[in-house]
Amino acid sequence: MDVPTNVLLPGERLLWSGRPQRLIFARFDWYQFAFGLLWGIVTIVVPVARHEPLSFFAWAVGVGGVAFVWVPVVARLRGRRGVEYVVTDRRIVLADRFSGRTRASAYLGTLPPPVARIRQDGSGTIVFGRFTRAPLLPPPSSGPLMLTGLVAVPEAGRVRDLIAWAQAGQA
Repeated sequence: MDVPTNVLLPGERLLWSGRPQRLIFARFDWYQFAFGLLWGIVTIVVPVARHEPLSFFAWAVGVGGVAFVWVPVVARLRGRRGVEYVVTDRRIVLADRFSGRTRASAYLGTLPPPVARIRQDGSGTIVFGRFTRAPLLPPPSSGPLMLTGLVAVPEAGRVRDLIAWAQAGQA
């Protein structure tokens, strides 16, 4: 993606841009997925397997419950899939890959130093400060996407070093 001009502030320089290399399920996503699966089994599969007739209301509760639980997971995954990470000499920006609008941003001076967990293929996750155990529930204002780190970044070590270099004011 060519970084749209509305992502960069006047005088800001682009240092790196990229997008997640794969979709990552957060811990809360796994819990929601498992709960929806269990709900579907209990409300639909078990009665059907017992050859019990299901009323329209029973079907609505079963299918509606699964949808109610799984739709937020799908929305979060779609939000993560459509993001472009942009590192400038002043900020980290999460931009929409399709429209180019800014979804979230943070100034480098307000963030702790970056830390990376790097996989064998060189991709990894970059967080600011230190890795912590993920909370069971996402923060209430998180929506589908927030700036907590960069997930599934190609060449994570190089990007972490670039961010640290920019934070030190050498960009």
